[in-house]
Amino acid sequence: MLTNIISSKAASIKPSLTLAITEKAKLLKSQGVSVIGFGAGEPDLATPKYIIDAAREALDKNVTKYTPASGTVQLKNAIKAKLKKDNNLEYQTNQIVISNGAKHSLYNAIFALIESGDEVILPAPYWLTYPELVNLAGGKTVIIETTQQNGFKITPSQLERAITPRTKAFILNSPSNPTGAVYSEKELTQLGKVLSDRDIYIISDEIYEKLVYGCKHISIAQLSSELYDKTVLVNGLSKCYSMTGWRIGYIA
Repeated sequence: MLTNIISSKAASIKPSLTLAITEKAKLLKSQGVSVIGFGAGEPDLATPKYIIDAAREALDKNVTKYTPASGTVQLKNAIKAKLKKDNNLEYQTNQIVISNGAKHSLYNAIFALIESGDEVILPAPYWLTYPELVNLAGGKTVIIETTQQNGFKITPSQLERAITPRTKAFILNSPSNPTGAVYSEKELTQLGKVLSDRDIYIISDEIYEKLVYGCKHISIAQLSSELYDKTVLVNGLSKCYSMTGWRIGYIA
């Protein structure tokens, strides 16, 4: 009989509280309880018909064979055009990698950057997956508590104090899950000044960029060539196109 079934790394991962909450909400709904779920970040809308029609057409044409591991040129070109149009960011197709959702993109980015003992700065409240990915890569998450008074946003002085010789990356999630906080261009510029002359990567999770109300999403990679060079931009189609089950994410 096997005694050590899984690796110590796999065993170190905590169960997803987000999924547990979501399953609890589904169970209560099935019992007739009126519930609004605040677990999984999933739009109520159906995937737009033109997207479904395009997928159906591709299936009818037998577009079902292997694609390049980093994604098709056509999809990369579409993302390249999106980043230019929406974010005024210039990327080449060889700078873009498609993945099985934004979570997979984050996994790839963190495992490409983080070595054992590296520190990753993470503002709280945060999406629960971030520290688990850092832990899995052998890194250490340095949590910075934000406050309601600051709109649940990290300040430049907080960021400065959290940096050590072991700091390898800073995870920025704007618009934020779960707080909804959206950093302004001025706030991002101030954070950028702290990071611009340091060898610290910025993992910028921008998956909620279209879900903003009365404000504008700015990517930190837009602000200067120095910040562009050290930013790994993470996004996907799940939220803005209501395609959560399609599992399409990307990094640039």
